[in-house]
Parts: sequence; structure tokens; C-alpha cells
Amino acid sequence: MLLILSVGLFYAFTNDQYQDVKQLYALASEYKSVLRNISEIVEFRDRLRVTYEALPKEEIERINKVLPDNIDTVRLALDLDSMASRYGISIKSIKTETGATRGANTVVLPEDGEVYESATITLSFVSNYENFKRLMADIEKNLRIMNIKSISFQTSDNGLYNYEISAETYWLK
Repeated sequence: MLLILSVGLFYAFTNDQYQDVKQLYALASEYKSVLRNISEIVEFRDRLRVTYEALPKEEIERINKVLPDNIDTVRLALDLDSMASRYGISIKSIKTETGATRGANTVVLPEDGEVYESATITLSFVSNYENFKRLMADIEKNLRIMNIKSISFQTSDNGLYNYEISAETYWLK
């Protein structure tokens, strides 16, 4: 009789409490795992911070020029104008369009979609072909990431061409 009573009490009261304890134990092990991951992330962040602080200031400035955290259209226009002036090119106009819409064929992954913004820069100038090639080489070697989207030109009898270049540049959000 006592045996039947003890089995009945086990299933009536003790088994529910035992199942709750098992669930709490599983939850506690998940929390311990999360805490271990957080401590590993903190250690990794601290190592990255030490590495970043060990970089020379010049290198940090170069990194910020490759992919800045904002778009400074005035600075960008001055940089392009100084590149062009090295070859005797005077830029007639510079237009900047920020937040240009992406083409319908452009694939944006969810994890990449919100990381950076882009701006389209259009510049017009008059130059001969040799100086144009030199300017393009400078833009190619520039630290600032720029994708040339289009180049159009009109010829003239005096050996100078009217160029219009459209390029896309990027910055971090």
C-alpha cells in the first residue's frame, strides 16, 4: 500500500517539480553558454581595440579616407579638383547626388543592405587625351573608393575634348 501511495505521490506532485527543475537546469546551461560567448566577444573587442590603438595616426587617416563615416562633398570636390589641376585641367562643374537609387538588377543582401551609402559624382572638364588618361590613373590610385560609371566626350578641331565623368563613391552609415 505504501509503495502504491509513494508512486502516486511521485506522479502527482514530485514529477511536475522534477520536470520544472530539468527545464531550469537546461535554461541555466544556455545562460552559461551565452555568458561564455559574451566574455569571448569582450576579449576579442579588447584585442581589436589594442590593435587599433597601436596603428599609427597616418594609417588611421588613410583607412578613414578609403571608407569615411560621412560624405564631405566639398572635400571630395577639392580632392578631385587638385588631382585635375596637376595636369592643367580645370573642372567646369561638379554635381553630387547622394542617396541615388540602386538599379533594379542590383542584388542587396539583408546583412549588407544597411552598411554603407553611395553618392554619384558627375564632373565636366576640357582636356586633351593624355591628361585625361593621367587623371583617370590618379582617380584609380586614389585611396577613396570610386567606381567610374560612365564617361562621355565630345571632340573638337583643336585636339581638346569635352569630358563628362560619372562616378560612384561610398561612405559608412
